[in-house]
Amino acid sequence: MMVFKIGLLPIMLGIVLLGCYVAKAARMRGKNPWVWGVLTVAVITAATWQQLPVWAEIVLYRGKIKQSAIPQRKVISLAEANKINFRVSMDGVNFDVPLVYNFKGYNQQLHGWGNVPQKQIEAKKRLAVDFIKIDALLPEISPLREENLAQFEKLAWGQNMHASITHMRPWDHYFKYFFEGLQRRPDSPELPGMLHYYDPPGKADIFFSHDHPTDELVRIRCADENFFHSAYPICVVETSYRPASDAAISKAIVKSVFSLRYELPSQYIAQWRTIEQKLKSRFDQMVSINDPSLP
Repeated sequence: MMVFKIGLLPIMLGIVLLGCYVAKAARMRGKNPWVWGVLTVAVITAATWQQLPVWAEIVLYRGKIKQSAIPQRKVISLAEANKINFRVSMDGVNFDVPLVYNFKGYNQQLHGWGNVPQKQIEAKKRLAVDFIKIDALLPEISPLREENLAQFEKLAWGQNMHASITHMRPWDHYFKYFFEGLQRRPDSPELPGMLHYYDPPGKADIFFSHDHPTDELVRIRCADENFFHSAYPICVVETSYRPASDAAISKAIVKSVFSLRYELPSQYIAQWRTIEQKLKSRFDQMVSINDPSLP
């Protein structure tokens, strides 16, 4: 009986809609729409009444079969994620990026990762990418673990770090068009050895390791809290990353330099050198030397 009611609903709706269409056509011809509409529904229902149970069952079970044919992605638990790496390649360097560094893909309701395509996990060939992004917890650059799961789920903004590496980006354009608009400020005791400037249009303090473009340049941009009043002030650090020589086995890897960008809560800004060293070490650990680079 339940099957009949559920499957019958779309069929009866279709008959009623057809009756409405006939009623509209009757009105346009100057005839009584109610008579023609009701008559149409009654005639079709009477003519097909014996077939309605069969049709209702077909509608219901075809819908179920279609739904079951949709591939369901498996939810990956934290314990399983510890054994899963994304095998990617960028600029001739292979990386095995642990899934536990992808907190943005973690679903708190499912208590795991439910949007990771199975093909991506089981891929035999490395995927060439333009970015490698990781989420970690400060100050140890820790990935998602059982012991810090509560902190991650509470979105501990004062401890979260988001970092990425991509193709090297020269600083020439920035120094040509933007550097001259900055205002020199007294150096900050929190950032010894860094040149302090202020960006009036962007309302931010900017610190440089050099006053000219170079691959070794470090730029730290901190929003002006006197203007933005953020509850969790963030500084953005941009620099370069070169895989450590002991992690490299080819000249291509040794010569590779990437742009490194990470967001650092302001409370950790005085520790940026130590934190950056740990961060680069994490990326070094992801460099894969077990198989050749993509051609």
